[in-house]
Amino acid sequence: MMDKLNRELAKFKEELFLVSGDVKNAYYERALTKIHELIVNYPNRAEPYFELGKLAYNFWRNEDAEENYIKALNADPGYFPTYTQYALILSKEGRFDEAISVLENAKTVRNRDDSDLYFYFGMVYQHQGNLDEAIKNFTLSVQFAINESQIELGMKFANACKEVRGWD
Repeated sequence: MMDKLNRELAKFKEELFLVSGDVKNAYYERALTKIHELIVNYPNRAEPYFELGKLAYNFWRNEDAEENYIKALNADPGYFPTYTQYALILSKEGRFDEAISVLENAKTVRNRDDSDLYFYFGMVYQHQGNLDEAIKNFTLSVQFAINESQIELGMKFANACKEVRGWD
């Protein structure tokens, strides 16, 4: 039984990898076809809905993106990337309380990335114009960073907020 599960998971991950490659290479129709096949074959997995949400977001179809992020959260509330991307949409639409609520819910996810979580809290507060909270959260993202790119991004955004505020 375990071998069958491992093979099925490996096939699922391979298909997701192919979708990512298609998106990266601008083969959107092929990517959409594969995503829809994944949804049919794996209706209880968040990743296909998440990928569909990302595609919709990249084409400025925020309503479709939000719908798919909600489906992803319903399919698997433990899939962390959905929370941050969903919060980003809410924040850009000025729905700050909802964005913060989504990120607060992400704190309960077992396999979360705290650096990313605080970075997106910072993004919400920055969009809201609450630069003190944004700086605080970008700084926390740096403290929880596990790689150089997270450190650089958190510092870049914290410093940009400080510049806007007129700080050193």
